[in-house]
Amino acid sequence: MPILRISLCILYLAAFPGYAQESIERYDAECLPLHRAAKHGPFDYNKATLAERHLVERPHFDEHYQAYRLGKGILQKKTDHIIETPAAGFSYTLWAFPNHPLALAAMEDIAFKQKKDTPPGAQLKVHCYFQRAVRFTPEDPLVRSLYGYYYARRGKKQEAMMQLAKAESLDSGIADVAVYSAFAYFEISEFNKSLEAAKQAYQLGYQLPGLRNKLERAGKWKD
Repeated sequence: MPILRISLCILYLAAFPGYAQESIERYDAECLPLHRAAKHGPFDYNKATLAERHLVERPHFDEHYQAYRLGKGILQKKTDHIIETPAAGFSYTLWAFPNHPLALAAMEDIAFKQKKDTPPGAQLKVHCYFQRAVRFTPEDPLVRSLYGYYYARRGKKQEAMMQLAKAESLDSGIADVAVYSAFAYFEISEFNKSLEAAKQAYQLGYQLPGLRNKLERAGKWKD
């Protein structure tokens, strides 16, 4: 490994202590930014206070997420008349909160639908945001299941299975973890695992019927 690359690793690990728990042999050099694009953070989203969340989400996430849900490619922020893409807001949010689940999920979905590694407005390729998240909070099960879903949708079964196995090992008891795991397993045709995760999701309080309907249409749901 070149000396410069080693130096970058050391600097970045110092800035993000959680990264030391993840093997640095698996990172991509392009995912090691040399600066922070947010004034605040990085914070662990699960441990952040409401004030810390609001400081970032109100100007950089809420309107962007609403626009994303409505299928809008751009939005004009009411406060300062700036026109941005939803991904621009998610990018800032993920600099401040590397493991922000809705920002990660939305960024993944935008990239998938647009068939672009770097959606307009994003500062990194989407997989870099996932690498940053798992290195910053390696024991966050929702990040792992989201990362598994990211890989599954792109046909990378082995990588998806590794992330999903990690999510399962953390035994979170979080419905969203089971939901994303179920959808991810479905994408890679691991239907028994998908069914198991789906039933766990519903037991944990997930109520939307889409997951069950998907398995039923494929003839994989079993009571």
